[in-house]
Amino acid sequence: MPGFEIRHEPVTVPYFDGAEVQRMIFFGHPAEPAPDAAAPALAAFARLTPADRLADSLHVFNYYRDFHQDVGGEEWLDEEMGVPATPEDIWQHVTPGTVFVKLDERHPDHVYVVMEAQCAWEGEHGLMMVWEDGARLTKVGGYDGHVTNETAYARPDYEGIVYRANDPALTTRR
Repeated sequence: MPGFEIRHEPVTVPYFDGAEVQRMIFFGHPAEPAPDAAAPALAAFARLTPADRLADSLHVFNYYRDFHQDVGGEEWLDEEMGVPATPEDIWQHVTPGTVFVKLDERHPDHVYVVMEAQCAWEGEHGLMMVWEDGARLTKVGGYDGHVTNETAYARPDYEGIVYRANDPALTTRR
């Protein structure tokens, strides 16, 4: 893409106990909002706290549980990473990563803050977390580039689903 440039800048993430990660900025890319449009979403994201992270635990925990079921995790994953006793324990197996902001043409009134994180249970696809306008968690799962499950699966009935599980009992909603 002509004129497209990527830059990185450090950013502190209170949601993850003040971890410092890199923010990628995609200059000249149509999915990157203008700085004045991105600023409120980034400011809202910066106001999220560890308490917000703990409140979001079930979404990430169910991603782990769904993956565990799908791959027969008791045969190898339990030994590799242990078994989280509570949803809040899942965060011991997550390492925050790159943050960026993104627009989505299907949701033109919102700016999304996206974090790509590493997780001990899914090394290939990792963990993608998305916050609408930087404030409300809208999607958790493996990295697929989509900001909501509704748009990822082209299913309007998935509106409000944060983690869409293979096992419907593990699907979570806002």
